[in-house]
Order: sequence, then C-alpha cells, then structure tokens
Amino acid sequence: MDSLAPLAYGVAARPAGSFTPEPIMRLEAVDTAEFVQIAAQALRHGGVEELARRVSQRWTPRQLCPLLHDEDPDVRKLGCVALALCGDGRAVGCLTAALRDSDAQVAELAEQALWSIWFRSGSPDACLHLRRGLQAMAADELDRAVTHFTRAQKADPTFAEAYNQCAIAHHLSERWLDSIEQAELALERHPAHFGALAGLGHCHFQLGNFAEAARWYRRALAIHPRMHSVAAALARIEQCVASV
Repeated sequence: MDSLAPLAYGVAARPAGSFTPEPIMRLEAVDTAEFVQIAAQALRHGGVEELARRVSQRWTPRQLCPLLHDEDPDVRKLGCVALALCGDGRAVGCLTAALRDSDAQVAELAEQALWSIWFRSGSPDACLHLRRGLQAMAADELDRAVTHFTRAQKADPTFAEAYNQCAIAHHLSERWLDSIEQAELALERHPAHFGALAGLGHCHFQLGNFAEAARWYRRALAIHPRMHSVAAALARIEQCVASV
C-alpha cells in the first residue's frame, strides 16, 4: 500500500504514545512456540481483540520486536499483527526495518502496523480530533478536516500524524506549499515517516520541481522500497531527465 496514507488503520488496543514501564521480570526473550500457540488460540476463540488482550498481558512491544527477525515468515507476519494491535513507539524501529523484509506480505503487515501505531500515538484529545479530521476528509470536507488536524496539533504538538494528515488534506485541495509545510513538520517529529516523504515528492512534482521531487522519492524508497507508485513516479522523472 503506497498511497499518501490510509484513512484508518488498525485497532487502538492500547495508546501507542503511552509507554508503560517494563518490569525486569517481563524482559525475558519471547518463546516463539509459546507466542504462536497463544496467538492461535486467541484468534480462534476471540479474534483480534482477544489477541491484543493476551499478547499485551504477556509481553511488551520491545519483547515482540525480535519476532520480526524469525526465520519463519509466518512468525514474522504474526509478530507484525501483534504489534499493530499492541505496539507503541518502541516498536517503530523494528517495524520500519521490516518494510525491507524479503517477504512482501511481511513488509505489507509491517506498514499496516506502523500506520496503526502512528494513528494512535497522540494524546486522547489529539486522537479524537484526528479521527474527526479523517471522517471529514473521507467526506471530502477538506477545510473542516484541516481544522480538526490543526486542533489535534494544538492538543499534542508531538503528534506527527496530525501534521501528516493535514499535509494530505492540503494536497487533496491542491495547496501544494501548505502541504509541504505540514509534511516537513511531520518529518521533524518522525524523520522516517515514509508517507510524509512521499507526500513531499508528490507536491514538488506538482510544482514542477522535479529534481527536488526525485530527492524526496528516493528518501521514501530507501525506507519503504515497495511503494510502487512512488517508484513509478521516480522512474518517470529519471526518464525525462535522461531524454533531455
């Protein structure tokens, strides 16, 4: 999935921006067989909500991250799903690395997990305004969406997704310079936000700044190589430059 951003992702099983202390007794390595067994039972008997409850009771996000390096791609996929439900900012690094996984489905699930964490990483008030902004944007009420995203930023100035979604709303309104400003603010808060990087490329492309667009596209693809529309846009720019 390589659009600017999905409008909604995941289940907010726990506030991603609210880190809980990790008692020493819970820092043991995850037993893969135990994890798979617990996850399978939870999914069979209660679905994703039960999975979120069981996993968060047993392990911390930091403990789950090594699952993304397991030799079995199915374990890596299940680890991404668990982090989508229970992860917080501590899982962003390992999920970002998983965007380059050799298995395309693992990479896709890692992307979805990142969006899930990013969408719930603000304060409660900020997340409320973000959801209202997303609803307005889905209804093509772009100015109202910007108002809600701005309120989300004021409620939690560290909430990177409030800036990224505001950039998307401006982009959909063809306010390229406003979109660039908001995307840059998102990147100040989360430099590896591939959606904001791609959005900057799209805006500069629309403005005819093709060299600058290519620079941002390359940065986005270095983090998330499977953004196919971004790769295609970069290829078009490179072809045009080569033909001059």
